[in-house]
Amino acid sequence: MPIFDPEIVHECSMKCLGQPKPKMFDTFAQELAKHYPKILDFKQPWIYSIAGGAMIQMKLYYASTSEYIMIWGTPIGSEGHSGRHFTGFWDTVIDGETWYYGEGEFEKKIYKPGSRIYVGPGQARAMNFTNGVWAVEYARGFIPLSMPFGVVSEIFICLDFVAAIQTFTLYTDLICQAWGNKCFLLKPFLIPISFFSNLITKALIPTPEVKKMPKKNIGWFKKQG
Repeated sequence: MPIFDPEIVHECSMKCLGQPKPKMFDTFAQELAKHYPKILDFKQPWIYSIAGGAMIQMKLYYASTSEYIMIWGTPIGSEGHSGRHFTGFWDTVIDGETWYYGEGEFEKKIYKPGSRIYVGPGQARAMNFTNGVWAVEYARGFIPLSMPFGVVSEIFICLDFVAAIQTFTLYTDLICQAWGNKCFLLKPFLIPISFFSNLITKALIPTPEVKKMPKKNIGWFKKQG
């Protein structure tokens, strides 16, 4: 039986509209936790997702073999293929704008904050995120079958092995949490797997961006000039 109701997820998404980022994301998580206490994980990091030609970042709050909830988006825009999955996706735009179209459609559909998007099992969409978009996504179906779509580009095209490993370890961590919440007897065996998966995910978080070039390097460039 599914845990989450798409209507409740959408209602929680609407609570954060118009707020600045990242407060917007925190508000959504807090609202969702009121309906689904003790099963969400707020501590997972933001990681890249490169799939179908589109590059975004995502933050997962829950994942199992049959459901997940996350916030995804990009501040600069991207475009690509949604993928054709055995899973249904409910998205609520919370900031920015995105364009979609399906096979046989000759005009784009424009989705703005508060708009809902549904892509069902076996369906696919062309996507364009214009100048940037942020959205809440709830997915229901057999999630593991979508994993190859989520990591093939990272591994074989972008060679971003960090993002690919983080995708696997973060998902493993959340699945172990979900299974542990459902079956108390399994929890002692799942806790170590969850712990080490989380450790790997966070160990691979890149160091902060360097804001200023060290003075000794600046001097080196001047000499070369």
